[in-house]
Amino acid sequence: MYFSKSQRGFHQRKRDWVIPPIKLYENERGPFPKNLVQIKSNMDKEIKVYYSITGQGVDMPPEGDFIIERSTGQLKVTGPLDREALDKYIIVSHAVSESGKPVEVPMEIIIKVMDQNDNRPEFTQVIFEGQVPEGSQPGTSVMQVSATDADDAEDTYNGVVYYRILAQEPQLPNNQMFTINKDTGVISVIRTGLDHEKVPKYTLTIQAADGDGVTGFKATCTAIINVIPHGPSVCKTMSASSDSPLTTHVLNTASGTPAKGLRLQLSLLDNPTQRWVELTTSFTNSDGRCPGMLSPECFTAGTYKLRFETGEFWKQLEQTSFYPYVEVVFTILDPGQKYHIPLLLSPFSYTTYRGS
Repeated sequence: MYFSKSQRGFHQRKRDWVIPPIKLYENERGPFPKNLVQIKSNMDKEIKVYYSITGQGVDMPPEGDFIIERSTGQLKVTGPLDREALDKYIIVSHAVSESGKPVEVPMEIIIKVMDQNDNRPEFTQVIFEGQVPEGSQPGTSVMQVSATDADDAEDTYNGVVYYRILAQEPQLPNNQMFTINKDTGVISVIRTGLDHEKVPKYTLTIQAADGDGVTGFKATCTAIINVIPHGPSVCKTMSASSDSPLTTHVLNTASGTPAKGLRLQLSLLDNPTQRWVELTTSFTNSDGRCPGMLSPECFTAGTYKLRFETGEFWKQLEQTSFYPYVEVVFTILDPGQKYHIPLLLSPFSYTTYRGS
């Protein structure tokens, strides 16, 4: 075998032409331009090499965020970056000789913009309104509030929202009649004593805080809870461990996961007046179910309606739903049996049937 002698020339050396991802915090202070890294080709030991860059933040939007010194290969950022606008830049570096001939294979450089806690939580509504039957027992779900945060919630706690009740008015019969799940925003009854005649409505001030939930940014909203009086057909919800004759299970078919935190109301049609009488308001749990929805003694023959607040649910997931709500109306002839009403749900379709 014969090998020719090596010649002086332009040899592309990809193994020497590698730069690991660059991490750069958003909102960095100047002065600018600020040096990031120096790109260097081994060929500059033999010939004069000139450097250039292309791609995002260079000659593609947002243009002008990065520049490179043509003769030294010093890569620089020209000003503070915003992770919420763009969290990663992919640029390509080039090395050429004085004649313009490439001396290296173009190299991809990834610049990851690291998050700072620079956004406040924002509630999806200014005022949330819900209702709960009087006499409801501790553990009864009432309603859910929701807030979003544009900061990073995957690698940091900057975008993780924690909920807290700051105030309750009136403070009767106790100043803490309700509690809130700090992670989900679901408000529940925590004490007995809800009485429509004495206190028909409560107003809660709810706080959403990011970071550690204490020192981060904060926002507040108002939650109004109406206490519903008992009518002849209105029943109390049961505990989660009770055996309800009517059950439901909601599945998010878009993700293949249970639909957690979906609000629903169960109503019974009053035949003399042909008006719907609301029996319970519940939220699906982490399995997409509502255990203890109705007690056996309150389950009678008649026409029922399950209303699923699907638009509200998809909005919490930052998605748009074709259906603002889904109502399933069904007739019970034999209240001695058990009935299961599942809902298979996506933003643009739903399916329901009588299960077992």
